[in-house]
Amino acid sequence: MNNIVNYLKKKRFQTPKVCISLGSGWDVFTELLENKIIINYNDIPEFFSTSVSGHRGEFIFGYINETPIICASGRFHYYEGYSFGQVSSIIDVFKLFNPKLTIITNSSGFLNLGWEIGSFMLINDFIDFSFRDSLDVKYYRISRTKYLDKILILSKKLGITINLGTYTYTMGPSYETPAEIKEIKAKGGDAVGMSTFPEFLKCEQLNIEAIFLSCLTNYGAGIIPEAQISHLDVLRNTKKSKNNIISLLKNIIQNI
Repeated sequence: MNNIVNYLKKKRFQTPKVCISLGSGWDVFTELLENKIIINYNDIPEFFSTSVSGHRGEFIFGYINETPIICASGRFHYYEGYSFGQVSSIIDVFKLFNPKLTIITNSSGFLNLGWEIGSFMLINDFIDFSFRDSLDVKYYRISRTKYLDKILILSKKLGITINLGTYTYTMGPSYETPAEIKEIKAKGGDAVGMSTFPEFLKCEQLNIEAIFLSCLTNYGAGIIPEAQISHLDVLRNTKKSKNNIISLLKNIIQNI
């Protein structure tokens, strides 16, 4: 980590007050940043590469209304062959800056027919459905949640639909089967994806109070029997939410 820190310091950007991890399709937010400095993950000594479409693999520093912000455009996944600690290494980098605000985003499937594709979910609980180190399903509640009510109120003012719910973590890389989705729904899961949970654990470990946001891009397998799921659909549906993604993140930064 020391070599990573030293490399970033050489870039001489202002210490960011806001750190954002951008999930699949969320990189549209960086269009707002002024005076950008782009740092490719591959150029950072001892750092990692991302191989997933929609994850550019860059730190992007810039400003919104003079607020210094750094975005991690692209994250790492357990199914790419990384350890859990490596998957969440972006949070280790964020911790170096001691930001006032940390936001972790993703694009995910969802299990409630009453919700709409392109809406958002504010995560307040996690389910570990990976069975990585246990045969049991494990439940986790975010221990620091002072932002939840503020964001729900803000979203109403913006006219952006945000649901409050539980994110279910699976290891991937394949999408869940209809039987798995049925079981996840029975366990209380509202959305499902292959990221974010490792970052949540690292935030808890480092006492970082983060906001966790999902863009709901597709119904889980079997929710709509005839629907097919692909990563291209995820990216396409996230792109349709571009304006709301930009508005939501911008207003969270300005008001929270």
